[in-house]
Amino acid sequence: MTKEIYLYRITHYKNLPFILANGLHCPNSGIRDENFISIGFPTLIASRNEKIVPVLPGGTLADYIPFYFTEKSPMLYVISHGNDPEVIKTAQREIVYLVTTLKKLEEHNCRFVFTDRHAKLELAAFYNQAGDLEKLNWEIIRSTEWGRQYGSDRKELKQAEFLVHRFMPVEVLLGIACKEQSIADEINIMELVKEKKMIIKVKPNYYF
Repeated sequence: MTKEIYLYRITHYKNLPFILANGLHCPNSGIRDENFISIGFPTLIASRNEKIVPVLPGGTLADYIPFYFTEKSPMLYVISHGNDPEVIKTAQREIVYLVTTLKKLEEHNCRFVFTDRHAKLELAAFYNQAGDLEKLNWEIIRSTEWGRQYGSDRKELKQAEFLVHRFMPVEVLLGIACKEQSIADEINIMELVKEKKMIIKVKPNYYF
């Protein structure tokens, strides 16, 4: 594929000081933020250590840092609406995007795999060669039509994952996107933001 591949990871904005100081670490890493604020599905996150990654560099999903290939993911929708009894409902204004590209990851020799749908699903296909990105359903990944009325398959395929192995230095990030200027202002006064020359952008179109 010739088009640049952008990658998006969502997290609570209060997790940023630790990330900026330590980089991004997989769940199985011994380096943890004691004050980490979780968003999403706790049991789903915990169960990722049960899913074996069948291609090199192997391990389980908990050995990887997950990104999506698109903004406005189904996961963000559920987190922001709290329409699942298990989800940790979080206001969208408190959620930020960590944005990078495949090119940046390759420049820093980060190892990765990716899937053609939600990585936890039994039918998920795993790849570790950038040339196989063409096997993903990009029309569905970029589509806004993924609700129940369109069938479960579209939602599964839209949640294709890009998985960075073990660790990703903060220098690989292109920047951070947030919903509102007030949050951008809070981020900009955080220690290390200027030192790391981190670009902060307000992107309300990334949110529901």
